[in-house]
Amino acid sequence: MRRYTIRPADFVTVVSYFEAKELLRVIEKGEEEAEIRLDLGLRSGKVWIDGDAVIVEGVELTRDDLESMTEWKGAYGLTTDSIYKIEIRAEHYYKLLPVRPGEAPTIEIDGIRMHRTKWTDPWTDAGVKVGRIGVSGGDRVLDICTGLGYTALRAVERGADVISVEKDRNVLEIAGANPWSRGLEGVDILLGPAEEVVPSLDDEFDAIVHDPPRLARAGELYSENFYRELLRLLRPGGRLVHYVGAPGSRYRGKDVLAGVSRRLTRVGFEVVDVDRKWGLITAEKPSARV
Repeated sequence: MRRYTIRPADFVTVVSYFEAKELLRVIEKGEEEAEIRLDLGLRSGKVWIDGDAVIVEGVELTRDDLESMTEWKGAYGLTTDSIYKIEIRAEHYYKLLPVRPGEAPTIEIDGIRMHRTKWTDPWTDAGVKVGRIGVSGGDRVLDICTGLGYTALRAVERGADVISVEKDRNVLEIAGANPWSRGLEGVDILLGPAEEVVPSLDDEFDAIVHDPPRLARAGELYSENFYRELLRLLRPGGRLVHYVGAPGSRYRGKDVLAGVSRRLTRVGFEVVDVDRKWGLITAEKPSARV
């Protein structure tokens, strides 16, 4: 286990293929200047048109550049002399993926989106998880599976002190290039597999957000042994929210939500709510009896 510090990428700004299309329309209109979304919708800024090129915060994008950017469904970092795809090609393929204009992007690994995007967006989804456990100022929160850091950041918004666990350095590298992940550099991130890091902790937490990959990819994070560790780390009366999956999801013919609820109960949790719409189970560590 090592501590990992997010280092924001040296991009002037970040745009997606959505903004590239918008900039092409700006050129077609023949205007001298326009205002567009920047940093994947987090802010707006002025751009200037110079013939068949657009100047975006000091970076010149030609019509050819923009047409090329619309062909790859992803996000681009702009520097003063380069255009970078925000991707990593390693053992797996990682890509920052904007799904709709102005919304927080997801990360895609080997073509699989790591956030719910069909009827909500990742930022809203993270807020729902944090809201279920009533995070408030001064709380100590354990966030398992950092990803792009949205859950950690939503907890920090509420005044919590957050420790987050992530095993994949490449995911954190993508987070460093994501404008929506800014602020993660102030979060204490532990780098390592959760099934190894969590048993090594001896802190006491007011709340835990457990947001693992699907059961088929990370069965060890759905085990009774792992749930016992989560129970150990919670203070009496502390709450756990566990993302399990899509409503009605089944694995090998079994109801995953029901199975997780049973395992949590067996290790000593009190299951407070099972929400099939959001795929969430909320549970509580019983208060100590006097």
